[in-house]
Amino acid sequence: MKITLRNEICDRLENIVSDLKVIKHCIGCEGMDLKNEDPHHHPTIEITQECNHDCIFCYSNLTSVKPGLYGDLSKFKAVTISQYGEPLMYPKKVKNAIKYVKSKGLRCDLQTNGVLLNEDLLKEFKDLGLDLVMISLSASNKKTHEKLVKDDTFEKVLENIKLSSKYFHTIVRSIYIPGFNDDELVKLGEMLNEIGVSEMMVHQLVIHPENLEELENVGNLENVGKIKDLLLLVEKIKKVAPDVNVTIKGCLLVYLKTMDGFILNSINSDCVSDVPVIKREYTPILF
Repeated sequence: MKITLRNEICDRLENIVSDLKVIKHCIGCEGMDLKNEDPHHHPTIEITQECNHDCIFCYSNLTSVKPGLYGDLSKFKAVTISQYGEPLMYPKKVKNAIKYVKSKGLRCDLQTNGVLLNEDLLKEFKDLGLDLVMISLSASNKKTHEKLVKDDTFEKVLENIKLSSKYFHTIVRSIYIPGFNDDELVKLGEMLNEIGVSEMMVHQLVIHPENLEELENVGNLENVGKIKDLLLLVEKIKKVAPDVNVTIKGCLLVYLKTMDGFILNSINSDCVSDVPVIKREYTPILF
């Protein structure tokens, strides 16, 4: 009796992974080195835990983060502003942080929800040497966006993504919630392709217990973490966004590139997490 472990989907998944490229933000991160047994993210400069959005999947308000620098600049080539909160609530501090990072000769990445961006700020950031902008958006219409972030800001974010793309290598960072925004992310990819966005990074949802009830009200959490579903979604987006580098986070991508299609078809990633802990060392620098 002949037993077949592989099927057509295995080859398809291998091809998807083979074609995916690392996003610019992830270049230089320790997570890209599979030999590193204790990898750390890029250093971050945290400005605030405050935010003008209240995203149902966000972890920023679940842990205590003080303003300042997290990480050893001597070991990295890039710094992110910031991982927690909305930094542009304090634009002057962001400008000071960019100056500080560029004075160290490092790449500087700004992570924001995009609401508070404007053309004057973007021009100032360009003059200061900011290298790239990451903007969070996980929907393709106003109604879905409002369910996710609890605010009516979809048009503003999309407008500012378009503005940012005029001045910077712009990455749209999207959270994938199975059974809720699958089709939305495909449509969003098509919209970003028309705008001229450089890259779109699709993230698997990470479930923190404090967010579980809200997330259960919108998505099918049984399917969270399925690598096959993530890859097939990225494939769909790439078809409608041929000019955008549609991909996944680099540390996951390099890991998946070591696997054959049979494993990719069956593996799930652990998407349930306790309150996140920042492993990087803290330096209390006021910006």
